[in-house]
Amino acid sequence: MTTSGTENSDAIEGRGALAAEVAALMGLVPAIILGAVTFFPLEEPSVSEQLAGKAVMSLVWAAPYVLALMASQVRRPGARGGLLAVLGLLSLAASFSALLSPVTLVFLPATFAIWFAAARSLTASVRPFATTAFAAVAGILVAALVGLSYFALLWLGESEPACWVKSLGADGRYVWEAVPDVARQGEAQGVTLSGTGTCVSDIITTAEAGVSAGLLVLALMVMILTMRLPWIRLPDSR
Repeated sequence: MTTSGTENSDAIEGRGALAAEVAALMGLVPAIILGAVTFFPLEEPSVSEQLAGKAVMSLVWAAPYVLALMASQVRRPGARGGLLAVLGLLSLAASFSALLSPVTLVFLPATFAIWFAAARSLTASVRPFATTAFAAVAGILVAALVGLSYFALLWLGESEPACWVKSLGADGRYVWEAVPDVARQGEAQGVTLSGTGTCVSDIITTAEAGVSAGLLVLALMVMILTMRLPWIRLPDSR
């Protein structure tokens, strides 16, 4: 093969890789910002009592885009496209992961960008079915682990609603005090109490955060192992 032919082959195989990198960053940047915002105001017990849970939730939001960034480095376009197609579905799930809040809709543009990169990659593959199918299966396994981590974070144990009320302490400083009776009566709905309190419908425990983080690590390990497989690392034969 001539030098010109090699360069042309490399250009075709790289089609979609740059788009995948851009798409990953389109989701990763909002995920970092959104994760940082959840830590404020830090002095409120609804935040300080769930630092581990909020940290892991930030990682769950970022996971689809970290994985997409890794997938963008896959040389074989069919395998890259298969991984990106599944990760686009994971990004779509992340876009609606805030349940009753529309805040995670900021991930929707990244979702469509990932699918665009997947389509670009698939059109460059000379054997799309043979390479895409195996990559898609691996991507589904990775996505399932990330999905399980989200489930473990929110629904692994029983719901533990909690409320706190801000009151003036003996030293003249305002302190937060737990109000267990209000929580047990099921009145914790994520609203303030007479302007001096706050409630959450469920506390993310350290155990739930630990299980969720472990599943995320497992998903990352599966992705790394997948990318090290010979049929993914080698370029398409023409």
